[in-house]
Amino acid sequence: MAFCVASPAPASAADASSALCSGYMACNQGTFTTHGYDSHSGSSYWTMYPGDNCTNYVAYVESTVYAVPTPTFNLGDGGLWATAAAHHGVLVNHTPVIGSVAVWDGGDSGIPDEGHVAVVEAVGPNDSYIVVSQQHMLDDVDGYDWTVINADPSLNQWEQWPDSFIHFVNEPTAVANVALATTANLVVRVVPLKFANDNVIFDNRLARVISPRVLTNFNAGGSSGDYQISFQKSALESLYVLRVSVKGSNVKVLRQGGPYTNDEPTLRITGVGNPQIPSIITVSVQRGTASPSTTTSVTTITHSGTTTTLPDKTSTTFATALQRQLRHSIHSR
Repeated sequence: MAFCVASPAPASAADASSALCSGYMACNQGTFTTHGYDSHSGSSYWTMYPGDNCTNYVAYVESTVYAVPTPTFNLGDGGLWATAAAHHGVLVNHTPVIGSVAVWDGGDSGIPDEGHVAVVEAVGPNDSYIVVSQQHMLDDVDGYDWTVINADPSLNQWEQWPDSFIHFVNEPTAVANVALATTANLVVRVVPLKFANDNVIFDNRLARVISPRVLTNFNAGGSSGDYQISFQKSALESLYVLRVSVKGSNVKVLRQGGPYTNDEPTLRITGVGNPQIPSIITVSVQRGTASPSTTTSVTTITHSGTTTTLPDKTSTTFATALQRQLRHSIHSR
């Protein structure tokens, strides 16, 4: 049996800006997944301790998702996996691919002495970042999360780049293609750059937090495929208008944002596009104004001896009502 111990800090995954989802419930929504571990955590995989345990989770995913046979050797605690795997002929290097196992030797950057392992879920261009799913790393809800880890350590709040990657999967490229077959590969850019670190919300009856510049896999064809875009921070929503442009065959703009701050842009994702080349969504942030406020005044119109009282909700509503009333008076003559 082997395990890894949760780090005492940060207190929750919400404290780490790179955490994309935390807990089984949150990570089972949108395009995130627990791979079903929340229903199978009571069983042991590859002789690992069951439950809230990083090694058992990775063994479960590697065996059930990627069909890796149970190793004939003992892997040990998380920090020992790379050495044990390499000793028995498994490829271990510093190149991440989807489906590979990220290994931290332990003892630094908040990683416990026993080390840690996680599953690589996505890889950025030129290995600029990875997205991992992991169990029992942060002291968060259900001990589960998906986290972005940048190759540039200055961009990480605490969890740093793994020490190595184990490739139990023989054909990682083929596995990556299969994994992307039912999703749309997207990258969101935000300008001006001062807003690039503010997350945005893609809402398709289920709010999805998107981190700019992070590769995102969207379910294509699910629901209506239409997504409204807004700031995650409500304070920004009331000040700025979001305008969007897209580059990619599988994404198109249905509605632009504006002219008022509460007018949100809408996109439609129509298919997977090219799984190797992500579609680019550029969100331009512009200073905006709130829509005209509702008034409670009452306007009286007198025409040809007929008096009509109309509620004056907005200037546009009033003008429309006035034109309708005048047409009705003329046709009634």
